[in-house]
Amino acid sequence: MNTRFVEAFLWSARLGSFRAASDRLHITQAAVANRIASLEEDIGARLFERDAKELRLTAVGTRLLDYGERLMQLRQQILSLGRTGDEVFGLVRIGAIETVVHTWLIGFLTNLRSTYPGIEVQLTSETTRALHRGLREGTLDIAFQTDLLTDTGIISMPCLPMEMGWVGPAGDEEALTVQQLLSEPVLTMSPGSQPHEALKGLFREAGLPLGKVHCVSSISALARLVRSGFGRALVPLPPIHEYVARGEVQMIRCDVPVPPQLLVVSYLEGAGSEAIRLVAELACRASDQYTASVVPPTFGSAQ
Repeated sequence: MNTRFVEAFLWSARLGSFRAASDRLHITQAAVANRIASLEEDIGARLFERDAKELRLTAVGTRLLDYGERLMQLRQQILSLGRTGDEVFGLVRIGAIETVVHTWLIGFLTNLRSTYPGIEVQLTSETTRALHRGLREGTLDIAFQTDLLTDTGIISMPCLPMEMGWVGPAGDEEALTVQQLLSEPVLTMSPGSQPHEALKGLFREAGLPLGKVHCVSSISALARLVRSGFGRALVPLPPIHEYVARGEVQMIRCDVPVPPQLLVVSYLEGAGSEAIRLVAELACRASDQYTASVVPPTFGSAQ
């Protein structure tokens, strides 16, 4: 199986169109379509349902996502056999949003340190807006954030999105309408963040004025406030799973779906360091592997 075909499939699935995948891979849209058609022929099944408005994965395509990511990771490991981690070195300045810090970042950095001891990491945790500023001003080399930046000199790699949803204190209702949720104090992430923008969108769609909204940049502080009954929260769910598992908060089912939180790895193209590009690519794979492996807790109280 040609791994270039798999790569074209993965980028089309991540970005939602052959055109976006062609831009990312620097090939024509027709070439992307041909590669995916060849892959479908090899597998013997269609991978996408194509219509005028959107590109949707079939059941086989959904199953292939995980296999494809693992295949590309294995390919990278094979290509790296002749090169030791000691041969890659340099300082890499990384900025990450809270969602990343509370999910896959620690494991990623631990593996990076053991595999590439010559790479020194300098870490900062900031909001997406602050990370954008750091990249543009050159004070950061890589940012794990939520926007597909198109600035000259910045390369952005979209990762699998993380589920967003509602949580409340232990013993709260298991299901509430969006009207009920928005009629009481609500907590979410910092102003301008994707959770905050999603919350404002819910108020608009419900035809309600923006109510009492508390913006908290810290996941752990937000969880403590919810646990104490300060309000329910609209948040990316994977970082909250540990608090659900401990019975401190619980997930709430809502009648209006919430869009997932995007996750993007962006880095400076002209930084002149192989280490920066390598760390960015490894981080994107680590993010996807984590998100694909998440098993959400059940709604209501932790079991």
